[in-house]
Amino acid sequence: MTEFEPGTELVSRLPLPSHVVVHADGKWRRGWLIGRDHEESGWTALVQYEGDDGNERTERLPAERIALPTSEGPTEQAS
Repeated sequence: MTEFEPGTELVSRLPLPSHVVVHADGKWRRGWLIGRDHEESGWTALVQYEGDDGNERTERLPAERIALPTSEGPTEQAS
C-alpha cells in the first residue's frame, strides 16, 4: 500500500503514546505507538493494534513498518 509513508525517524520523534498505522499480517492497521528502542539495527517500535480476530496485540515492529495515519493530523496523543 503506497498511501502511507513509513520512516525510521518518525518512531524516534513522536510523543508516546501516538496514533499510528502499522504494517502487520500483510496489511496496514490503525494502532498506537506505546514505546520505542534504538538498537544497532535501528529503531524498533512497541505498538498495540487490533488483529483480524478482534483481539488486541502488542508487538515490537521495525520502524519501517510504522507510519502516520493519512486522515489524522501530525499526531493524536491520548489524554
